[in-house]
Amino acid sequence: MSRKRTKEVEVMSLNLTSMMDMFTIILVFLIFSFSSQDQNLKLDGDLTLPESIAGLDFKWAINVNITPTELKVEGNPIAKVRNGKISGVKIDKDKKRILPLYNLLKKYKEIENREKVNPTEDETVIAFQADKNLPFQLIDLVMKTAAQAGYPNFRFVVLKK
Repeated sequence: MSRKRTKEVEVMSLNLTSMMDMFTIILVFLIFSFSSQDQNLKLDGDLTLPESIAGLDFKWAINVNITPTELKVEGNPIAKVRNGKISGVKIDKDKKRILPLYNLLKKYKEIENREKVNPTEDETVIAFQADKNLPFQLIDLVMKTAAQAGYPNFRFVVLKK
């Protein structure tokens, strides 16, 4: 007796559900990793940043800009700068602070504490953009004001060499 062998054809199928789950997890991971490094940084036209070879990733920060003509926080004008000095606003010489800057940063700190707006949950820093030709006394005054308002940590924005 001879038996004839017949080949049975098996239908193969792909399990797309597992593959879709894997792609969804990868997509969510990439979205979260890229959004945590997002920082909008706008440079004023009259601002000349110093150069540096050091580099750190951006973290969520409050932008403070000092150009040769103006002091700004998050793009909002705070005071005029003339001849390397703050003009047109009250400066508390005893406590060494610029009052409008101090008051605004205090409000930011209160909102930050109340609303938990910092997405990284790290301590908020100041992203400090200062023209390289400004005198140290002006930069020091702004830094002391920010520290008294609750922001003692700074990151200086520089151009990569």
